[in-house]
Parts: sequence; C-alpha cells; structure tokens
Amino acid sequence: MENRDVSNRIPVSFVTGFLGSGKTTLLAALLKQPEMAGTAIVVNEFGAIGIDDVVLAEAAGDNSVKLFANGCMCCVVDDELSVTLLKLTHRTDPRPTRIVIETTGLAEPTAILHKIMADPRMRGQVRLDAVIATVDAINGLQTLSDHPVARRQAAMADRRIITKADMVDSKTVENLEAALRALNAGADLCRVTCGAISAKKLFGISLINRETGKADLNRWLNPAAHRILDAQTLNEHALGDSHVHFSGGHGGGMGTWLIERERPIDWVLFSRLAGEIVKQYGDLLLRLKGVVWTRDDERPLVIHGVQRIFHAPMRLNKWPGSPGTALVAIGSDGAGRAVELLRQALEKSEA
Repeated sequence: MENRDVSNRIPVSFVTGFLGSGKTTLLAALLKQPEMAGTAIVVNEFGAIGIDDVVLAEAAGDNSVKLFANGCMCCVVDDELSVTLLKLTHRTDPRPTRIVIETTGLAEPTAILHKIMADPRMRGQVRLDAVIATVDAINGLQTLSDHPVARRQAAMADRRIITKADMVDSKTVENLEAALRALNAGADLCRVTCGAISAKKLFGISLINRETGKADLNRWLNPAAHRILDAQTLNEHALGDSHVHFSGGHGGGMGTWLIERERPIDWVLFSRLAGEIVKQYGDLLLRLKGVVWTRDDERPLVIHGVQRIFHAPMRLNKWPGSPGTALVAIGSDGAGRAVELLRQALEKSEA
C-alpha cells in the first residue's frame, strides 16, 4: 500500500538563494495570489530586528509570517527552528496549508534540510515539497563562480528562479541558464520579473501530488532532462546494461548524475552496500533520490536522502511505465566516485 498518510502532512518548501537575489520580492508577490491562502512563512534573518518579515507580513495581510532571527538557521545549534515549525503544525485555527521557509543568503541548504529530516518530531507532521533557489541575472554568473554556497543552493533546488532578467541582455541570461543546467539538468528554470510567477509552478512539486494524493515519479525525478543535454556538458558511458549520465557543474566541483538499471535487485544487499557508501561519501552527496525495482516486492520503492540523512523508503502502488531503477545524485568534488560505487552496488545486488 502507498503511504497515504504522507499526503496529509503539511508540505514544507524552502526559498533559498544568494544575498540580494530576490527571495523576498518573489515571496511578497506570491503571497498576493489566492493559491497561497493558508501559507505560513518562516523568515530567517541575522539580527534581532527583521525587515523581510515586515515586508512579507504586509503582503500576506495576516499574522502567518514568523521571524527566525537568531542567526543563520543552518548554523544555530539549538532546535528553535524545529520548535517554530512544530508550533505551526499544531496550529488548528487555521491549520497551515503550506509552510515556506525563506533562508538567509548564506545558508547551506543541506544543513537546513537535515534539521527537518533528522528530527523525529517532524516526520509525522511535515513533508518536503520544493526547494526553490533565486538567482540574480545581473550578478548570477559571477556569484556562482565566486561562492560555493551559491552553487550548492542552485544545484540542490527543484526549481531555479532567474530574477532581474529584464535588466540584462538576453545573452547574459542564456549563459546563466546554461551554467544552471550544468549544475543540475533535472531542475526547472524560470525567468521572473518582480516576482511575477504562478504559485502552481513552484509549489506542489514533490513526489506526492497534493491534489490527487498520488505519487508522480516522472515529475519528481525528471530523468529525461538528465539525458537531454548538449555534448559539451554531458558525458554518457554504458557499462553493461547500466547507463550513467553526468552533467558537469559550472566552474567544476559540482554536478548531477543519473544511474539507470533494468533488472530487479536484492534490496537488503543494496541497502547495506549503499549505507556504507553514504557513510563514507555523505558530505559529497548533497542529495540522492530515486526509485528502485526490488525482487521481493515488484512495486516501486522510493528513496530520498540529503547527505547521510534518509527518509524511510516508501512503496508506491504501481509503476508509471516499465519497471526499472533510476537514481539521481547531486554532488560536489569527489561525488563521482560515490556514484560509481553505487552503480557497482546495484550491479552486485542483481547477481
């Protein structure tokens, strides 16, 4: 049976992006849309007095905006973020339909996701929906080149929003889009002026479709996008009946991989081998998600992890097409070795 209770958990989305990339402008515009009704916003700012929360509260027109101002939430050692989120999940009048967290421009996205995924109190209350990254068209290329955290923000995201595109020439935007595709071929790109974009394009894009309560594997993994890249950014090699696609990142040191296999595996063996690989290379594997075809149960098995923290695997009712294993990895320097070991682990698990 599919984990139906997952669809009842409050979806949590992150809006990340480097300093000055337009996160607050985007959210302020989104909050004016009817689709955002019932959304609770958690704003992370340095210092005791916030500015972004005031702007967003005015846009929201209610008291659904919460300020988290004790420093960057990826660096705070106590559980104030979890407490803030838990209070929101237990609010009944009204219960939030969605929680959106706006991070500081210097926040490490993996560290924040850890706080949500690793806290047992949160697992039954919320589910990860979308990671959205804003990228400034004026300074984006230079920012990606100069700041590793900006590259990680863009690589980790499910959606990348290019802001201020109307303030630069089209060639600059095209070059920025090429760099972002190289960081993560499977994440969508949108050009936005003054935050003008439909909330439907940004939220509700997790594995579970909120409207139907069912899983949408193709939308979540987007494997086709990892296969369709121009020859300058894609290296493809076939090893036996395994295909590994690599999208090389901007400036090196970052990229995405897609591993595909066409035979069922011994899940117990693979999970043990994969656990050892993740334990050793977890710092380099920023995000790993996929669907696995297992021998003991032919239904799709979905896995999703951030570095060394993984959600419990989830069984779906049926395959959207032909069964098979597809893993998408997002990683930094040295992650290619981990991906190759994962491919070998899948191969061993088929024997």
